[in-house]
Amino acid sequence: MEISLIQSETVSVNFYRAGEVTPMLRPWLNDSPAIGMQGTLDPEGGSLDIALSENENSFCLNLYFDITDGSYRKVEPSIIRDEEEEFLEQYYSFVEPLESYKKC
Repeated sequence: MEISLIQSETVSVNFYRAGEVTPMLRPWLNDSPAIGMQGTLDPEGGSLDIALSENENSFCLNLYFDITDGSYRKVEPSIIRDEEEEFLEQYYSFVEPLESYKKC
């Protein structure tokens, strides 16, 4: 994953699958590459929402940074989607497994 700051709370994200050098293709968007996706930072809430689709907030990868220890070393990923877009569940495997990550 490559993240570039655009404005104070907006980032651009390129997403790569593990072991690959080309951007992941998004079949739910006619196989468009996962480049230039908009991300929104919530510095107070400690999270980053990355839009995986063209509809803002309809299908997102959420990265919640656990700052209880005073750092941003632990992240909890999750998927957020509109309830009406149930068909997107078939694509969860493209961003899974979603596991907690802690930087040593």
